[in-house]
Amino acid sequence: MLRPLLVRLHRYVGLSLAVFLTVVALTGSVIAFNEELDALLNPQLFRAPAGDLPAGADTVVRRIEHDYRSAQVTYIPLNTDPGKAVRLRVESRGGGSVAFDEVFASASDGQALGTRKWGECCLDARHLVPFLYRTHYTLLLPGNWGILFTGTVALVWFVDCIVGLALTLPRATPFWRNWRKAWVVKRGASRLRIHFDLHRAAGLWLWLVLAMLAMSGVALKLPQQVFRPVVSLFCEIRPSVEDTVANHSNSTDEGQETRVTQTRPTLSFNDAITRAAQEAGRRNWSIHPQYAFRLTHLHAYGVAFLRDGQTPERGLGPSFFYLDDRSGALLDSDIMAAGSAGDVFIQAQYPLHSGRIAGLPGRTLVSVTGLAVVLLTWTGIYIWLRKRRVAAAHLRREPSPARARGALASVLPPRPS
Repeated sequence: MLRPLLVRLHRYVGLSLAVFLTVVALTGSVIAFNEELDALLNPQLFRAPAGDLPAGADTVVRRIEHDYRSAQVTYIPLNTDPGKAVRLRVESRGGGSVAFDEVFASASDGQALGTRKWGECCLDARHLVPFLYRTHYTLLLPGNWGILFTGTVALVWFVDCIVGLALTLPRATPFWRNWRKAWVVKRGASRLRIHFDLHRAAGLWLWLVLAMLAMSGVALKLPQQVFRPVVSLFCEIRPSVEDTVANHSNSTDEGQETRVTQTRPTLSFNDAITRAAQEAGRRNWSIHPQYAFRLTHLHAYGVAFLRDGQTPERGLGPSFFYLDDRSGALLDSDIMAAGSAGDVFIQAQYPLHSGRIAGLPGRTLVSVTGLAVVLLTWTGIYIWLRKRRVAAAHLRREPSPARARGALASVLPPRPS
């Protein structure tokens, strides 16, 4: 009784999500290597004259904010290799407006090499990779609607992954001998059977990766609405960094009304980086800053760093110190692999989703899995169309009640042989 219900659920969820999953999967396959592809397509933006020593963060920031008077820098990388440009993020300031939010500059003196609006349409070399990234993340829907929608798609997909796994379990015994047939594609079978076997076997071999991508998609798109509350049911977790920093900002605003009207920080980027190093020294850590950013609306700086022995190419990624942008006081920290099991589980979601937790092999697996999702989606549609056609033929050919029995049999999945 339950199995026919699960079959219908799996079928119609798959049909409902087919277009969305195809778009998300194909764009995800590409942006698994977004940085490399973007640099390959836009050498004029990502390459800078080599040879000179990198200037300090403040030198680059001052040059950019001088050349673009309506812009203020909110993000700067700190570990740029020789010959590579610095990609800064900017936003408008002082009531002005800017038509871009990324500036590419020389690390040696801050000279601008070009600008770009991240995610802007369309398919020219300068905008292609960010446009695909935005499509993957929001499906181009406006505001937060895109994030909420793609998060909901990921949640439904995760449930469907569990349903799909349940449908592969054999109904006959011995269990393992019969289930083993679900992992292979039978040679010499009919086209429908080959599509069915391919759909089922590919889903089984990649099931852990598929479920992980769906779950981490929920974590990235619906963290407060779904993911963190669910994780907290099983394990104690710390308050989110955003909540902690926002609470500090709100309490400070209540006591200092001037902070509401003043947008410029007292501390510079270099000051924030120095304070982060001092905080690390208090903990007897040797750190390597990776990038710094300013949360303007929260009056805070963030400094991302790696500790000795860590690499940016794999693992959980950088840790963070969050600092008050006027006093330099430590507001919060997010140290990778620290805290409860639930905290570490939450930290792992972006590295898992991007594949970066396993370096180049992990990103390659994520990219290949994106293509496999397209295969699973369209083999499922093919199976559905063929069964509809066979069911329609039964209805035209068979008299009742044989008509009903034939139509019912035609829509059931083929039995493993």
